[in-house]
Formats: sequence, structure tokens, C-alpha cells
Amino acid sequence: MEKVVSFIRVNKNNDEYTDAQAIGIAKYIKERKLQLDKNIEVEVSIPDEETNIQKILETCKNGCVVVVYDINVFGRTTASILKNIKFLLSHGVRIISVSQNLDFVSSDDMLTKMILGVIGMTINLEKDLMSLRTKEALTAKKLDGVSLGKPKGTIQKSKFDQQRDKIEELLSVGLSVRKIAKVLGYNNHIGLNNYVKKRHIREDVFGEDVLAS
Repeated sequence: MEKVVSFIRVNKNNDEYTDAQAIGIAKYIKERKLQLDKNIEVEVSIPDEETNIQKILETCKNGCVVVVYDINVFGRTTASILKNIKFLLSHGVRIISVSQNLDFVSSDDMLTKMILGVIGMTINLEKDLMSLRTKEALTAKKLDGVSLGKPKGTIQKSKFDQQRDKIEELLSVGLSVRKIAKVLGYNNHIGLNNYVKKRHIREDVFGEDVLAS
């Protein structure tokens, strides 16, 4: 006989949804006259707790029937939902979604494959739509005259940052950028020269008044 396990996603920020899951599953179990062997509850109130789902799902063994209120309990994104459903199916676990009237019988079941295929298509559609919306939003900003990209004058992190003190020290004793690059083991002195210019390191070392004279 198959072992029946209920799975409830607990969210302390949404008690109504948590209660709806418990009520919906209890009603299904009663109507089908099933024997509930175990009830699993996982608290996922913040995104960082999403990994708790996978840990609990690992306790479901071959031959189990996992009853959920809806497949949304398996993740915050369609991709994570699909991943967890496939994980269970690969371990011989059957999944029943009460509110959506879905029955994921097994990885080999034709109807299950079709449903998973539709979910997979949904993921690709979401990605395409997100890409399209992003492009449309950028185009709209351009038409409105909004400057895109990083603000002018923004200084990014550089591989030279970790040796800036050494660079300043060598500049102060009169070494050229080319020689400094060689001393510090950099193959190309041009990048270092640009770094020194953009960060006004000579001005910091010698002072603007000295350089101007």
C-alpha cells in the first residue's frame, strides 16, 4: 500500500494561504478515504528559507504519494517548482495537487510528461517575456532622453586596487609607470597608466600644485 504524505508550505506572513492548504488537503484525504501516514510542514517565510523545501523532500521515499494543495508550494519560481517536482518523480514519488486537479503519476507516465512539458514551455515563455519587457523599457527610456548605463565618472573596481599603496610608493621615488608595471609583474603597462590617470594618483602623491608648476 502506498504511503500518503501531505506537504504544507508554512508562511508566517500569509496565514490564510497556510490554512487554505491544510483545509484543502484534509478535505481531499477525507473524500478519497485515504490514510494519511505523515504530514510535512516547511516554513518558508523569506527567500533564504527556500532551500528548506529540498531538504524535506529528500525524506520522501520510493512509493510515497505526496499530496499538496497546489504545486506553488514547491518554489517561488516556475523553474524551482519544476525542479522539485522532477526531483520527487525521479525518486519514485507520486504527486497530487488538490486545487489544480493534477496527478503526476511517474516520470514515465505520458500525461505527466505532457504536463511537465507545458511547465517547461512556461519557463521559456517567462524568460522571453522578461527579455522583451527589459528591451522595451530600455527603448522607452532612450526615447524619453534618459541616459542609460553607468553615470559618467563612475569608477569601477580594478585589479590594481590591491597594490595601490605600492604603486603610490614607487611613483613617489620617481619610477615610471612602465617600470612600476614591470616591478609589480604586470605584462601591460597601458592598463596601469590608465588606472593612475583616472584615479589621479600622481596628484595624490605629489600634489596638484607641484604637478602644475
